[in-house]
Amino acid sequence: MTLDKIEKRIETLLASDKRWPILVDFPNKSDMKSFLHHFNVGKNEILSAGEFCGKDGTMKFEEMSNRIENNEGNLFLVNLSAYLKLYGENVLKNTLKAIVSKTIKGHAVIVTYQCREYMKYSDSRFLERGQICIVDSEFDESSSICMISPALAEAFYGAYIGFEKVGEAFDTSKENTIYIATDVNKQIFKMSLIHISQLSNGYDVLCLQDSRLKNAPESIGNDNQWNELLKIMGSSDFSFVVESQFGSIGGLVECIKNYPNYSDTKKWLYYIALTVLGSKNNSYLTYAITGITSYKEIPQALFRALITIDRKNVNFPKMYEERKEILRFYTQYLNEAVDFCKVISSKQEEAIYYLTDLTQPEKEKVIDWLDVYGKKYSTNELVNILNVVFPNLAAYLSHYRFNKDLLNTYFESYKYQKVINRILPSFEVIVEEQALNLDFVSVLKPRTQIFDKIDLAGTHAYFFDALGVEYLGFIQTKCNEYGLSVNITCGRCELPSLTCYNKEFLQVCNDMGCPVTSIKELDEIKHHGEDSFDYEKVKTPIYLIRELEIIDELLRKIRVSIINNKYEKAVIVSDHGASRLAVLHETENIWQMETSGVHSGRCCPKNEINTKPDFAIEESGYWILANYDRFRGGRKANVEVHGGATLEEVAVPIIEITRKIEGIEAFILEEYRIVSLAAMEIPVLKIYVGIISSNIGVMVNDKYYDAVSTEDKYIYKIELPGCTKKGVYSVEIVNGSDVLSRDNLFEVKKKGFTEVSLFD
Repeated sequence: MTLDKIEKRIETLLASDKRWPILVDFPNKSDMKSFLHHFNVGKNEILSAGEFCGKDGTMKFEEMSNRIENNEGNLFLVNLSAYLKLYGENVLKNTLKAIVSKTIKGHAVIVTYQCREYMKYSDSRFLERGQICIVDSEFDESSSICMISPALAEAFYGAYIGFEKVGEAFDTSKENTIYIATDVNKQIFKMSLIHISQLSNGYDVLCLQDSRLKNAPESIGNDNQWNELLKIMGSSDFSFVVESQFGSIGGLVECIKNYPNYSDTKKWLYYIALTVLGSKNNSYLTYAITGITSYKEIPQALFRALITIDRKNVNFPKMYEERKEILRFYTQYLNEAVDFCKVISSKQEEAIYYLTDLTQPEKEKVIDWLDVYGKKYSTNELVNILNVVFPNLAAYLSHYRFNKDLLNTYFESYKYQKVINRILPSFEVIVEEQALNLDFVSVLKPRTQIFDKIDLAGTHAYFFDALGVEYLGFIQTKCNEYGLSVNITCGRCELPSLTCYNKEFLQVCNDMGCPVTSIKELDEIKHHGEDSFDYEKVKTPIYLIRELEIIDELLRKIRVSIINNKYEKAVIVSDHGASRLAVLHETENIWQMETSGVHSGRCCPKNEINTKPDFAIEESGYWILANYDRFRGGRKANVEVHGGATLEEVAVPIIEITRKIEGIEAFILEEYRIVSLAAMEIPVLKIYVGIISSNIGVMVNDKYYDAVSTEDKYIYKIELPGCTKKGVYSVEIVNGSDVLSRDNLFEVKKKGFTEVSLFD
């Protein structure tokens, strides 16, 4: 039956005295809308079945039935179809049959949508009376219903709020999926004729909008978090969220730097982004978050994930460096660092390869490791390991070339023993020998002779209390790193090695108008330390970490000052060194002096009652110990000691620092490129170097030879006792650790018999 005919039939019914309900079913919403518009006039009442629907999903069928039965006017009941279909076929059929079977006071038209196949009743009276009217027209595509949590309503534009809106939505919405915000569970409607889905939280919705989000388990967020993400994403995909919050998908690894400063919400979003998309430029970051269940676990995971990778794995070096680059921005996470250091102990000797120098706990763990395992490795082996793990400590241990073999061997061994926290018996023998021989007198010039010759014009001087020559490798390395040229000369202090006897250079600076800044921190640590630096409380040399920091801070300051032209040159000069090994020795000598020892027993005022002890030097009214003993009566040392006459106490550096000059010319003089040797002769080279420096030397076959200046400015002479064999040699010309030129060749030839003068 056409819509026009049905409208005329209804008009006829409404004008009649017939009192029975009529069912009018529509195949599409357009015709139904037109029909209702036609009759929405005058006293005709349009009543929605939603009026009889509870918020809990129950339908008050009896109340609705009574309302139809007692109606005295013209009633049009709409929006009933969805409720009936939700309850299943039997409820739908029986409810409609019950309605059309009623005798009513007025007129009632029950409008249904796509229910015709359920209106086939055996009672012929319904058809005879014209109580069932079917509109013949095109069918709409059936809609489905999705019940969403009320908390998600904002995320679904156009969603219907409340279950009572189901009927209205089903009859009027043009959407294929109709969203109803309700707490009603779809399980109530197990017999439903309408396809029902349910999204209880934002996670379900998000996965529908972007399937990639299924890679993030629902458990890693709560309902509020997923709902918040849904609001942010709106109708877009997850890529939109990442780009709006973090810039780009490809830049997620860079955002890890800012993670500590994010809000909790943004931290969680970042965690989701990494879980779903991974990190394209940092495999360690992706690896670290695998297996964690909360964004709060990210810092700990970044610290600890490396532990699960065998250090011999081919990917370990790459993972290590990627982790270290990330953790540069996580130094405030000390609890995580401490936790990592505890767990890494399980690696035992392998633990060193997992540590970094980024946090104080890790640095101290390196020192602890050296105390236990360091003696198993040579200095070079430790330097190779520490170049990766703790570069500053590697620089401290690095070889500094003194111009005397005694100093080279002595201080390389001294530094090694300091970091492994023990005295080697062989070294103690050397110390005892030096205490008797006192070679430092001939090997080292007095500091005064050296400092008096320094040009202090345009110079700022730094009096660095207790800076011994053990730090020169570190200083030279850092100056190279900072683009500074360094010229180092070593001398000896006055005895006893106390500050009060070693400040003559201050007067020189004052006379020359050279400003002086005093640096006391190093000496304060050695004398007093802190709670964690006290030898009686902590036996390992963790204080060395802070010592290197203090020196580095000064070098950085000097660099800035030179770059900013505050001065042309900085000169660092020290009053004395100090000894760690004398503290480790823990030995008082047998001498009970009339006067108590001072400076932790390293020296004692001379008196007429006692005899000068063994291994002691008499100077300036003191007896000064040159070995690792201590006079009785002096207080125990906290960290390190000075006042004695060991090499580490008496050897002091004078360091001149200037802006590095690039492209310094250096070469072998032409007449020295071929050297003819007679028997028992050694080669002598002369080289040109375009700077004045006391650190000029050459490397030949991996062996270093010191150069000495000549009467001719910029000309240096080198003796090469290791190059007596016939052949061509390649030479590197160096200034300290700076290579000035490479592949300089000279040839050694042997003089023939006739070439040798009998009178030479």
